[in-house]
Amino acid sequence: MVPAPSFYGRGSGWRRSNSGRMYRHEPEPEPTGPSMLLEKLPAHVLRDVFGFLSAGDVARAACACKTFKQVARSESLWRKLLSEKLGSQASIVLPKTLPNERYPHGDMVVEPAWKEMFQFWMNPGPNSYSWMEHAKGEELENRGKFAARYLHRCTAIGDGNKILLFGGQGSGADFFNDLHLLDLRKKSLQLEQLDAAGDPPFPRCSGTLTAVSVTGIPGSEVVALFGGSQGFFEGFSNSLCILQGDENVSISDAASQHKGLTWREPLVVAADPEDGVPDARWGHSAVSWNGKLVLFGGSNTQHCFNDTWILDVGLNPREPESRRLLATWKKLKLGDDARPPSRAGQTVSLVGDALYVFGGCHISDVFNDLWRLDLGVRAPTWERLDVAGTPPAPRVGHAAVVLGDRIVFSGGRGSPTAGASGTYATADQGLATMQGLTFFEGGFAMLDISRATWMPIQHPNRNNHVYLRGEGEGDSMMRDVDMEDAAAEDEVWEHRTGHVMVPAKDGLLVIGGLAYNGEFQNDVQHIRVF
Repeated sequence: MVPAPSFYGRGSGWRRSNSGRMYRHEPEPEPTGPSMLLEKLPAHVLRDVFGFLSAGDVARAACACKTFKQVARSESLWRKLLSEKLGSQASIVLPKTLPNERYPHGDMVVEPAWKEMFQFWMNPGPNSYSWMEHAKGEELENRGKFAARYLHRCTAIGDGNKILLFGGQGSGADFFNDLHLLDLRKKSLQLEQLDAAGDPPFPRCSGTLTAVSVTGIPGSEVVALFGGSQGFFEGFSNSLCILQGDENVSISDAASQHKGLTWREPLVVAADPEDGVPDARWGHSAVSWNGKLVLFGGSNTQHCFNDTWILDVGLNPREPESRRLLATWKKLKLGDDARPPSRAGQTVSLVGDALYVFGGCHISDVFNDLWRLDLGVRAPTWERLDVAGTPPAPRVGHAAVVLGDRIVFSGGRGSPTAGASGTYATADQGLATMQGLTFFEGGFAMLDISRATWMPIQHPNRNNHVYLRGEGEGDSMMRDVDMEDAAAEDEVWEHRTGHVMVPAKDGLLVIGGLAYNGEFQNDVQHIRVF
């Protein structure tokens, strides 16, 4: 049998969809002959079968016969293929339908809208994202004020559509310990302040907030707050606080109902007395893996760290009648001595069982290296990755979001490199110039894990225009901008640090941060991806 031509054949190029998006078109291969048995199956069964194929296999199968070609033009099939690429975040970021969905009639040749969306995601055109909404804190539907701040922290709870935000630092050396809820399923953006019983954590910035499970209780969820500081010269903490829902009430439901939340201090122990527990720190990173917290890096006035810890939260056998939990720290034993240089202010992202560390700094040394640690093996080892494409410029204080097998990065600050897009701080002093890291990065960088490549940086457009500040230069510039829109450039959009970023309907949300002009932000930016 003659093999089918490659899915990535000749004649590829940029095309514009009916919705106006640019994507790289990949032509279908030539027909190779029918598969007599499968083509007799009902169309809905064939769609289910095709759903287990890769996009390339679907394209090859479509060349086999007329029946397969019709099945390969199913909107639901291509939506499923895209959902599988996006993983657990698909239900959050993807719209249920597209306005330009098409359904073929007879011999009519119609390419599915979801296929175009799939191709867009696989090979997005330059500057294909767009700013959808720019709401300042005072414009949001608030239940309690969300003050301007940076170095606050967030975590998703429940099915991922509810986001808890905690703490941060504002102007005038203000530090916060307030708790807010952002419900992504509500039509309008709302930051709702939550009250919780118990002793509240001390006000802080640059800790970590992570949703984890309680070992021994299936389906349980609590939120762990670890570490942080009230400024570089005010000392650092390794305290651990747990936010819990009332008995038989999930933390997600309690947050939605604005009642039934309690801060509690767990009993903290070390799995190995020789290792102890993590030192006090800030600027560390944490993710949830198999219900446990994985901690990496951070710094204090004496040390910068590159250690990795696992936190297990479980029932407390010493106080069986109490709701106080037992928190056990275990230092991860590595398979060899390789590890990232010590750092703080990096991002750590979990894709499958692997941790990916990007960026961060050690004093004024800023990184853009990429490291991976596979937690699914018995003796994990750190591996520095050299992937294709151009890596983002070195940075610290950036944010990252995982969308399936991609990691999206935004913002941060550091030192400019050739071709870097961003702007220098316009403030003469203060936090915007701390450590001499005065170049605020622009755009959204994407790391494609499956293809092991950095994708071109996306600069979202506003009103069909792309605004770019000087690429590694001190002067600002704008491309394709009407002068009547130039006033919009004075708004703070992407050039910020210490913000948070979360998946949201149709794309991403960026919340708060410290802008290049030295102003703290309390806005919510909505970036359309899909």
